[in-house]
Amino acid sequence: MNYLRKELYNLVKADNRIFGFIKNHSLDGLWYWDLEKPKNKWSNNKFWEVLGYDPKVMPHKVSVSEKITNKDDLALVNRTLKKHLNNPKIPYNQIIRYTHKNGRTIWIRCKGIAIKNSEGKPIRMLGSYQDITELKENEIFLKRCNEEANIGFWHIDLNSETVFWSEVTKKIHGVPTNYVPNLESGISFFKEGYNRERITELMFKAMKHEQGFNEELQITTLKGETKWVKAIGIPEKNGEKICRVYGTLQDINSLKNYRLKLEESEQVFRGNFENAAIGMALLNKRGQWLKVNQTLCSIVGYTPEELYQLTFHDISHKKDVDLDLPLLQEIIEGKRNHYQMDKRYIHKIGYIKHVHLSVSAVRDENNDILYLISQIVDITKQKEQEKELQHIVSLTQDQNERLKNFAHIVSHNLRSHSGGISTLIDFLKDENPEFFNSKMMQLLEASSKNLKETIEHLSEVVQINLSSKNNFSLLILNPIVEKQIASILPIAKKHKIKITNNIDPNIKVLAIKAYLESIVLNFITNAIKYSSNKRNSFLEINSTKNGSFTIIEFKDNGLGIDLNLHSKKLFGMYKTFHKNKDARGIGLFITKNQIETLGGKVEVTSQIDQGTTFKVFLKHEKN
Repeated sequence: MNYLRKELYNLVKADNRIFGFIKNHSLDGLWYWDLEKPKNKWSNNKFWEVLGYDPKVMPHKVSVSEKITNKDDLALVNRTLKKHLNNPKIPYNQIIRYTHKNGRTIWIRCKGIAIKNSEGKPIRMLGSYQDITELKENEIFLKRCNEEANIGFWHIDLNSETVFWSEVTKKIHGVPTNYVPNLESGISFFKEGYNRERITELMFKAMKHEQGFNEELQITTLKGETKWVKAIGIPEKNGEKICRVYGTLQDINSLKNYRLKLEESEQVFRGNFENAAIGMALLNKRGQWLKVNQTLCSIVGYTPEELYQLTFHDISHKKDVDLDLPLLQEIIEGKRNHYQMDKRYIHKIGYIKHVHLSVSAVRDENNDILYLISQIVDITKQKEQEKELQHIVSLTQDQNERLKNFAHIVSHNLRSHSGGISTLIDFLKDENPEFFNSKMMQLLEASSKNLKETIEHLSEVVQINLSSKNNFSLLILNPIVEKQIASILPIAKKHKIKITNNIDPNIKVLAIKAYLESIVLNFITNAIKYSSNKRNSFLEINSTKNGSFTIIEFKDNGLGIDLNLHSKKLFGMYKTFHKNKDARGIGLFITKNQIETLGGKVEVTSQIDQGTTFKVFLKHEKN
């Protein structure tokens, strides 16, 4: 025995102060337990002070300490104690959680040794307390941090050829907590191909050449999910020999995929920026060019290097320099995120370039502007074409006005002359009726009537085209329909056609009253003209609302129209589809023009010898 050790043993036996020093300064408490009277257990003052209690009032009873012992740990303590008493080679070494007087959990490592009598029976237990609360709390905190950061630990013992994975490492691999890894199985989780070959190379260099590694690789979990991990390996030597490699494994799948998408997005933006068919530029908030594409350079005639020495003010037309400054200021102040405008740039050579400019801001997390994105479209040709178009429109408007005046004069003057001819023929017929027994005179009279009718139709068409929307008003539809039915009722009775008015009494349309009356009358008279004598004829007039339109429906069971033959010319001028002697082919033409002048439309469905339905769409709101 070492003489110092022997001397210390003798001092402990001879001087109580030595034992007291060891008890108070080397440990966080001592305990001594009477196994023959198991209710009695002595613990020194420091143990109770660690737990926040006054040692003077604490009885030396097992029951007192058990009350503040974690119940799960207490059961474990009893099992460990039983094993140690049965076999002294099994150490009594247990971490126990106690409840401090203030409610906090205190972690204490409790070690003990059984003391036996001469017969070998355990009669006492001597033990020590060590407060490891700070260590355990740091351990728990580190574990939670690692769990939050998805960082797991691992190590490979090269002497025992064993591999350890922490819970997080197992979670990353998607294996159960009881999974027992080895070097070969660990490597097999890395994605086949480059990733597996790379980790094999890194592990070999770490174990043979003491080279650490820090690499981002892909693994395939037990469930077949591919994910990115960051693997860090650190070799450890014992003397001259590498005995262990340990490190961390972090799940970086979300971060890596985000970075890859960001890189892809940056590449796409760069490609779109550089190869865009329009001019693109990045500027700072002072208007200085930071980056420009080739299209912009072609528009303004400068090289990128030349533009980087200028601001957008420098190439703006002198009358347009200040156009976008207020808008730019609003972007800087955060009042808007973008603006668009047309302005003029001056080409390097000196001529004007008209452009359409779109400016938007890219901001950082503090809402400060990182840079401005400008999109510049060359609209010089468009502006020139607009100028030419305005000239053409002006000429067209002038010609249109002349044509309107001409049509108005022609219709007015022809009607006067036609009326005169018609009157003279009437006078002649009154004075010399025998003249009209002549076929030639009869044809002359018929031609005069046809001419008069044609001029009246022309006058109606001219009036339609000259109408103004300012004359529109909201009209209640039902009374107008009733009025037209009443005016035509004798003719309807003569043709034995029943007319039913189902118009909603409250429904209104936006129209000119004269036009509306003409439209309704024309569809009613058409139904009478082309009714069938094979059956009881009818005409139903209905109304519905659909969005901003009122739909007036005229539904009859008359002769019908072959739309396969006539749909394209149905509303043409002087187009007839039946051998009706009164048909002139002008009514539907005028009616369609009136409907369209009112901002509406007309639809038709028809079957031969079954009937026809006209649907007239007219607006019911001033929008």
